[in-house]
This record gives sequence, C-alpha cells and structure tokens, in this order.
Amino acid sequence: MSLTNYNFDSFTISLYMDEQEDWLAYFQEMPNVSAFGDTPQEALEELKTAWELTKEYYLSQGLSIPIPPKREKILVDTPK
Repeated sequence: MSLTNYNFDSFTISLYMDEQEDWLAYFQEMPNVSAFGDTPQEALEELKTAWELTKEYYLSQGLSIPIPPKREKILVDTPK
C-alpha cells in the first residue's frame, strides 16, 4: 500500500484499526474529513472520495479550499 497514489494536498493522514476492526483514515489537521473501510486501502479510497467532496463543497460555497499548516523544520543545536 502506498500513499503516492493519492493526492491529499500535503495533509497528514492517520490510519488505524478501531474497536470494531474497521480501518479509519482521517486528516490530522481536519479530523472531520474521515472515512472507514474493511482494509487500509478501502479506508484510503473512501478518504480520497471524502476529500474530493469536501473540496467541491468549499468551492460551491465560494470558500477557499483549506490547506494544511506549514511544517517548519526544527533546527537542533549541536555541540561545536
């Protein structure tokens, strides 16, 4: 399974199995965009559909499509 087949616009994806042994996939930055499936692949396919529908809704309302916050690189001081 590879996420390279999906365009999630740089959102961070969480994927895990719940108590009912269904797979849940969601955006960490937008947890209301989520999907279930019997397998991880199915959950990701459903998330792809949910994301496309979410973007369509934003555009139909004249709103900007959300983008994830920028991830800044953390610099670590090293002893000289």
